[in-house]
Amino acid sequence: MRKLLTALAVAGASLTGVVLTAAQATPQADPTAGLKQYSDTFKVQHPYNLPESARFSTTAGPEYNAWIMKGDKPFSQGSGTGPRTEMRWGTNWSQTEHQWSADVLIDSGTEGACIMQVKGSTGGEAVYINVHNNGGLYNSVDKTPIATGMWGKWFHLNTDFNPANGSFRVWINGNQVLSGHYSAPASKVWYFKNGVYNTTGAKAEAHFKNITFWAK
Repeated sequence: MRKLLTALAVAGASLTGVVLTAAQATPQADPTAGLKQYSDTFKVQHPYNLPESARFSTTAGPEYNAWIMKGDKPFSQGSGTGPRTEMRWGTNWSQTEHQWSADVLIDSGTEGACIMQVKGSTGGEAVYINVHNNGGLYNSVDKTPIATGMWGKWFHLNTDFNPANGSFRVWINGNQVLSGHYSAPASKVWYFKNGVYNTTGAKAEAHFKNITFWAK
């Protein structure tokens, strides 16, 4: 299934750079400043043996709801990857700064699940935000903690990556909580994903609304 959505993108940062927790961070300028908004479409990746509606729904808003259960199948038969229900955005890009942003809510009990990725087409992630330790958010590219106690509350998340210089940044509720650098070949293609990928708990579920994209 493909759907049209207006989106946003922002500036880059660096992987081994400054890291702040959400509580320690100070308000920043608008992360989307200097960027142009664009529209994108998505396709839902879900366990191959289930209909999309068994793991993904759209409710009033729109609000996009994605969940998986422990033991779910991968998105394609024979795949060695973990279970997922993810919105795979259609725009593929390289050597240009892009940003994804959304309001996000993570259900209590979600553990060991990735909720947002800046994904490389040949593997690897510049940003890989996942949930551990009772609602803590981590960037597992460098296993950096960026926020705690995020279960059961709406928060605004911005993720920005510029492949031209390898710079990435993450904001929570307008506060920059992570910057770093991720090196990759100039030919590498990137795209955004959000939803839930993998779980160490019985169920992982996340909700997204006001999803937007920006680019330089």
